[in-house]
Amino acid sequence: MSASIPQKISILMPAHNEGSHIYQNIRETKRVLDSLSLDHEIVVVDDGSDDTTLSEIARAAEEIEGVRFLSYAGNRGKGWALKRAFNLASGELLFFLDSDLDIHPRQFNTLLQVQADTGADVVIGSKRHPRSTLSYPRSRRIISSAYFFLVKILFGLPLRDTQTGIKLFRRKVLEKVFPYILVKRYAFDLELLVNAHHQGFTIAEAPVVVDYRGKFGHIGLGAIWKILVDTLAVFYRLKLLHYYDRPLRMSAATPFVSILIPFRAPGAHLRECLSAIAEMDYPNFEVLLLPDESMECGGKRIAVIPTGSLGPPRKRDIGASHAKGEIIAFIDDDAYPDEDWLANAVRRFSDDSIAAVGGPASTPPTDGFWEQAAGRVLASWMVGGVHLYRYIPKMLKEVDDYPTSNLMVRRSAFDAVGGFQTPYWPGEDTILCLKITRQLGKKIIYDPDVQVWHHRRPLFFPHFRQIGRYGTHRGYFVKRFPETSLRLNYFLPAIWTAFLLLGWLPLMAFPGGLRLYVWGVSLYLLAACLTAAKSLHPKMAAAVAAGIVSTHIVYGLNFIKGLFLKELDEQ
Repeated sequence: MSASIPQKISILMPAHNEGSHIYQNIRETKRVLDSLSLDHEIVVVDDGSDDTTLSEIARAAEEIEGVRFLSYAGNRGKGWALKRAFNLASGELLFFLDSDLDIHPRQFNTLLQVQADTGADVVIGSKRHPRSTLSYPRSRRIISSAYFFLVKILFGLPLRDTQTGIKLFRRKVLEKVFPYILVKRYAFDLELLVNAHHQGFTIAEAPVVVDYRGKFGHIGLGAIWKILVDTLAVFYRLKLLHYYDRPLRMSAATPFVSILIPFRAPGAHLRECLSAIAEMDYPNFEVLLLPDESMECGGKRIAVIPTGSLGPPRKRDIGASHAKGEIIAFIDDDAYPDEDWLANAVRRFSDDSIAAVGGPASTPPTDGFWEQAAGRVLASWMVGGVHLYRYIPKMLKEVDDYPTSNLMVRRSAFDAVGGFQTPYWPGEDTILCLKITRQLGKKIIYDPDVQVWHHRRPLFFPHFRQIGRYGTHRGYFVKRFPETSLRLNYFLPAIWTAFLLLGWLPLMAFPGGLRLYVWGVSLYLLAACLTAAKSLHPKMAAAVAAGIVSTHIVYGLNFIKGLFLKELDEQ
């Protein structure tokens, strides 16, 4: 018998490559809900499956009342899927349910009863509850127990389990907590519960019956390592950065936004970008495509403005002259946004002192091996350095220089400084940001929730060409725009490259000098290897280590070149 539940409930089911049984699992979930006489809906998310999952979900939605679904390209993780499902759901009570039904939906009633008895805001199924029944591999029990003790030591959560695939939330919990969640994959459940507890919501545990169906045992060392890294990242953000304590300025306003995308000719990445833009949770925007030549592109929100063969800054200035938005959003054609990209950025513009907002441009999980390797090089502390926040989400902060691969500017500020009005590329963003902060005295805010995914140039030579341009322009900008370019962190790769190539010469004049040089280079190479070893994949680790060393050299040499240039060629 179901507890008395006046509110509508939503069942959120993320699915990845469940094509062989997802249809029957949805039907079984529906049967249980009908038997409990609950007002309900089932929201299923196809998390980038490459089998028949999507077609089977669509069949279920067509045949079964109350089933809704959505899908997207690329496997982005359980956290991403559940956030998308939540935005579609309408219930006041929301269940997370793993779509493989290793935990049967008949246990909805158990969690509802615990909530009714305790008044808890969150009820989670717990494999470690004394009344739970498990058909569960011993290897997974050992891993689960070890993880429980780690979580207990790090977070002190009053819970015995965080990972079981059935959970019940009041809507107000997810509304408050989801905006803070960064982990999309391996420690998503933990980060969600840590935040709920941190925000003062009450959490209760319920017994479960787990029917192991052959999936749980397959956890390799790579997955274990990623779980550990994500878990320690949550601890770092909670205890050291106090990231989850940051205020989230929410705004009900939805100002009109013009999204500008400069490119030479359309390709697959542009189609991916436009597809992601179409899925955004924001009602009020237009897209201005800025190709060299005219092209066909459907969509009521999309306009094509051929510009001829011009560089990106001049294309963006042309696009801005046609834009209708109060805010101009810049994104590259080889990047695509999160669904809440605009919604999260717009809330920052409620502060009149803020003229621009940027966010991380992370490497997509769907990129190939060499693109992923380049992304890991950029996102390593040895290369990203003080600008690591540009590649992975970090703490909210004020900045004075930000790339246009993910930057939004208030239209009034953009017009006040005359737009880009520069032939330099890359580097046009440095000039625009300098004018905003120094001429106008306005702020530029980095918000980790304003997320896009930026495809990388693959290691090694395409990556080198891009890094070389960055180095040359930054070296030249040291003389031309010292306000934001005359900084030690930009000089470090050049200093190290000079030492690496020539440092042994003066040291030979001193006793033991050559040994000192060898020790310095050896420690540097060791640091590069240890930094790269995070992947636990020998080939990837080798590629990233080589990428770190060669990136420093390529950037350093081109930085030195830029220092001695009298003028840069127009792009």
